[in-house]
This record gives sequence, structure tokens and C-alpha cells, in this order.
Amino acid sequence: MRKALIIRDGSTYRDKQESLDHIDLMERSEGPIHGIEIVRLSKFKAESNLNKTVWYITQDNVYDIARKFVREQMIGVWNYAEFK
Repeated sequence: MRKALIIRDGSTYRDKQESLDHIDLMERSEGPIHGIEIVRLSKFKAESNLNKTVWYITQDNVYDIARKFVREQMIGVWNYAEFK
């Protein structure tokens, strides 16, 4: 069974729908999104690579850009995101 939210070693990982909901919440509260890392979670670790991580220099259109990144990058085994 897939969990929408996993907290491990002080990091919070969200599945795709929870990530999109989190972006909506951040937009409503005008909270910043500095970066997103898409990960593959196993029992013992979170794996990622450079193609699955993005950092935002400015907050211009950050919510739309973040939604697009999550929709395009969270596929297959890349099933959780950590917001920075």
C-alpha cells in the first residue's frame, strides 16, 4: 500500500498527488519553494539523480513551474518528492 506522506530521518516525502496538493497550499499561503527533489524510496534509503532535482533562483511563476516538474518527473519508480 502506497502512503501519501512518509517521514524518514527528518525528511518529508510526498507522493505525486500530495506533492501537487502541497504546491497548491504553498501558493495559497504565498510560501516559497526553493527546490524539489524527486526520489525513489526503498526500505533503507532515498535515491535521486541530477535530472530529478531542481532549484529555483527566483519565485517568479514558481508554483506553475513546480507543478510541471512534478507531473513530468514523478513517473515509474520515481514516486516521492522532497521539497526544499
